[in-house]
Parts: sequence; C-alpha cells; structure tokens
Amino acid sequence: MILAIITYIVLLVVYIRGVFYIKILLQGEKKEEAYLPQERRSRLILLTLCDVIFLRRLFRVNKVLWLGEWLFHLSFMLVVLAHLRFILGFLPSWWHHLVCAGKYAGLIMTSSMIYILVVRASVDYRRYISPGNLVLIVLIFIIGLSGVLMRFVTRVDIVSVKAFMLGIFSFDLQPPPAHTVFALHYIFVLMLMLYLPSHIITAPLIASEARKREFFLSGNVFIKDEKIH
Repeated sequence: MILAIITYIVLLVVYIRGVFYIKILLQGEKKEEAYLPQERRSRLILLTLCDVIFLRRLFRVNKVLWLGEWLFHLSFMLVVLAHLRFILGFLPSWWHHLVCAGKYAGLIMTSSMIYILVVRASVDYRRYISPGNLVLIVLIFIIGLSGVLMRFVTRVDIVSVKAFMLGIFSFDLQPPPAHTVFALHYIFVLMLMLYLPSHIITAPLIASEARKREFFLSGNVFIKDEKIH
C-alpha cells in the first residue's frame, strides 16, 4: 500500500512538472514569434521532430555513441508500449505483437546502457558523463536488469501485477505482488518518472533552438519584418 501512495505522489509531481515545463515552452514560443517567419515555422517543427526521433545532432558529433543512444530510445519506447497492458484494461488483439517485441527490447535496452557507458567513458569521460548522466544510466540499467530477471529468471505473477497497477490508476488499491525484484523494479521506475517530464520537454527545445540558430546563420530569420543578413 505504501508503494501505491508513493505512486500517487509521484504522478502528482510528474504532472505539475510537466505543466511547468509546457508553460515555459509556450512562453518561449511567444518570444520567438517576432524572429521566425510564419512560413518557416512548419518547416522548423518538422525538422525538429526528425532531429528528436533520429538524434541528428548526436549523429553529427559521434556516430558510435549515436548507435547506442538510438537503439536505447527505440527499445525504451517498445518496452513502454508493451507495459501499457498493465495499466489499460482493454487493448486490441494485435497488441500482443508489441508485448512480444517489448520482451526482447528489454534485453536491448539493458545492454545499450552498458554500451553507452563504455563509449562515453572511452571517448571523453568529463564531457560525456556528468554525475546526473551517470545516475540516469545506472537507474535505467537497474530497471532493465530487474525487468529481464522477472521475465526470464525469477518469474512474477502477471495477474497480480496487473491488478496492482490497475488498482492504482482506478483508485482501488490492491496489494502489490510479494516479489522482491518487482518491488525494486517498481521503486526505480518511480524514480525515473521524476526525471522524464523535464527530459521529454527539454529535448525538443534544445533541438528547436539548434535549428533556429541554423536558420539565423542562413539568413532565414526576421526581426520585426527586417531580414538579418
């Protein structure tokens, strides 16, 4: 029950932080309206979306590190989609294909953390590994490893897990599975949820600002109807 209460608190904190960052994003967009022509805004949004999905800036800087980061982000998304079965009551029949893909994506996600850590440490430890990044890598590795253990080694009762998760989101608290690895996995997921809102919001912002600088250098930016040369 304590885990369920922690979940409600974490979800509230995540929601508040998400609203806060969205507010900053909207304020930043209003400030940029005078600088970017309207006809360029749709192109900027499309290019920024491609940059976020394919990690273009990282690809230009370090292709070896880009491979690990892109594999991680892809496998992470598959894992998240597969885990929706624990929080949604009804899913289409074809969803079991994503669940199957998520099973092996968890292995890739966990392995990619080791790959990313080794590459970052071997290229430039001070530049690529800050204390925050190190904590995040270790956190995701523990989440992935505990998930892999529950999938392939020490099995957890899936029915009780789903009942517990559905009870949290429906405010009908159910006892959590009596499983040590699950408790560890769940607590570290809660910790990761505190980080995700800021990362999800700031990643597009950083990519967008980089694209705007490129527009500025190419002479495609205006300030009060006056073109910058």
